Amino acid sequence: MSRVVVISADCHAGALPATYNEYMPKRFHDAAGAWWLAYAREMYSRAGTFFDQEAVEAYAGQAGEGGGRMRAFSDPGTRLADADILGMLSDASSPFAPRRGEFDAAVRTRELDDDGIAGEVIFPQMAPFGAGLMQYRYAVTPEQSFAGCQAYNRWLADLCRANPRRHAGVALIDVEDIETTVKEIRAAKDMGLWGGVLLPTSTGAHPFYHHPRYEPLWAVCAELDMPLQSHSGWSPDYGDTGSSTAMFISEVDMWAQRPFTALLWSGAFERHPTLKYMLTETGVGWVVEKLRVLEFKSANPIFRHFSKSLSLSPTEYFARNCYIGASFMTGHEGSFRHAIGVDRLMWGSDYPHLEGTWPNTMKSLHDTFGKYPEDEIRAILGLNAAKAYGFDLDALAPVAARIGPSIAAIRGEA
Repeated sequence: MSRVVVISADCHAGALPATYNEYMPKRFHDAAGAWWLAYAREMYSRAGTFFDQEAVEAYAGQAGEGGGRMRAFSDPGTRLADADILGMLSDASSPFAPRRGEFDAAVRTRELDDDGIAGEVIFPQMAPFGAGLMQYRYAVTPEQSFAGCQAYNRWLADLCRANPRRHAGVALIDVEDIETTVKEIRAAKDMGLWGGVLLPTSTGAHPFYHHPRYEPLWAVCAELDMPLQSHSGWSPDYGDTGSSTAMFISEVDMWAQRPFTALLWSGAFERHPTLKYMLTETGVGWVVEKLRVLEFKSANPIFRHFSKSLSLSPTEYFARNCYIGASFMTGHEGSFRHAIGVDRLMWGSDYPHLEGTWPNTMKSLHDTFGKYPEDEIRAILGLNAAKAYGFDLDALAPVAARIGPSIAAIRGEA
């Protein structure tokens, strides 16, 4: 077809916090409210430390309602009492609540259309109790963590049903009880969440992912063709010093990259040759150096025992089992595409985050892909994701014909 089928391999969705109570047993509601308040208080305390005001103003001019809320949120002069924050958590116009496109399917579809995106992979945004994402600062019991995961998954499944062939929802899990987690993965697939399983970046008090306790998790994901996902977002608690946010931003990618090494050396890719592992919003260029180092260690006779149960090299496992969700991929990152493999890269808009390409995706696509060959444009912008996740291209074709960009537009020729 003449239009490009664009599939964003990195988008986000989350409900208004009070909405999750509809998906969660009543006994968790008070604890969830307390967690949301603590979370909002921390975010409020960090106002002005993530994005400077000039960047926020530029975003606000394009993003309408969402930008106005971001402007308010970034103002360190804002002073709110606990009661005000609790009320704002369920007010879609407030800076502490998700913007409407994150939970309103009609608004979301319109904004995806305006951005030329036919399909998307949806990652969590604001889940109850942190739900496997950010739990280091507030005490969360295993029961609360699992209830948060279940509530988010059931809510997301309902959101995805609005356009089930356009939305590939990613299920949340924790790793407290592996048998329970395996059951939740099966339930998520049955509910229609076919975008995979978000692997917590931290395993808490449990061993890391090289440990045999996780084998049932790898097995069920391979059996159900549910991709394993890593996504940047978690880090250790760097405290509240002036450089804490800078430390987080500088190292957040690294923590999300770690599971690849564990899956490789533990033989998970060897035992499950069809297992897919996606590393999303973890950067691009690091893959080249990482594989070089792993190849060196694998081939070095001193470390021969590392590979005694592996039939492939680290690079071969990556080329067979792994994909990079190359969120808002820049021209610099694109320069690594042949070293990594064009067929391993999947572009993402990071909708609706400030650092992503929405709502100016066409400009970003031109800046990065304007001089690429057509086959590479189509592969990275959509066909690779369609193959990796199982998007129905026949179902997306009419959508792309209506809203997708042309090759000429991406190249700035139209």
